[in-house]
Amino acid sequence: MKLFSALLLLFVCLHLNTVAAQVNDGVSTGKDLVYGEEGIDILYSHTSGLHVIAHTQGAGIGAHYGVFLNAKVSRSITTDLVFFNHAKEEKTSNPVYSDGLPYVFGKINSFLVFKMNVEMRKELTPKLRKGAVKVERVFRYGGCLGFEKPVYLEIGYPEIPYDYLATERYNPEEHFYNDIFGRSPWVNGLDEMRVVPGANMGYGLSFEYGNTRGNTRCVELGTDLQIFVRPVEIMAVQFVDSQLAFLSFYVKIGLGSNWTQK
Repeated sequence: MKLFSALLLLFVCLHLNTVAAQVNDGVSTGKDLVYGEEGIDILYSHTSGLHVIAHTQGAGIGAHYGVFLNAKVSRSITTDLVFFNHAKEEKTSNPVYSDGLPYVFGKINSFLVFKMNVEMRKELTPKLRKGAVKVERVFRYGGCLGFEKPVYLEIGYPEIPYDYLATERYNPEEHFYNDIFGRSPWVNGLDEMRVVPGANMGYGLSFEYGNTRGNTRCVELGTDLQIFVRPVEIMAVQFVDSQLAFLSFYVKIGLGSNWTQK
């Protein structure tokens, strides 16, 4: 009986050692119940993705590439290209010539911003079952470049009815409702674009969902702040004051992937 007890104890110890070795080697973990074969306890090393952004003053696109510092924290480089409208913008059109493109009276510049940030993500709530949602805290900071592109309009001469149209840079002191036939193509003014450096920071919460670990789908909600070295003039100063800072709330929808680089 003592021999049987000793053999049973030896068997149990060997079995426990085998299970521990499998867990440590990434062969079997509790994640098997959630992800099946994908539950193998792999520590991802890299992450990347693309996203689209809608914010309270415009929209944009972006991408990120980064590394995992540990199982719950990642650090990435993100780039975004977004455009900003002024809150006072209101489109109008020529009351006589319906074929003219709509324009914003008083808008002298289109404004684009290119942002490059360091982004830190920390997991707050993991996925506890298949199809659940992982919640992450997101903080980013970095620099940005604003691009002021002059607005060009189609100006009619001499008066309604026009004899001819001329493409001219909008001047609020010279061009009025009766003079403006409509907006000219956006490419006009690209050679006169001015660069405005600035800084950017943002904070948000990311909600990642889906049934796979390697491929990610997420919705992010948050706020962004851009501050520039000089005021940015989107609408003419005759109508509203120029802006030095832009605070916006955003919704971001992203697709990406996580992987382990050998």
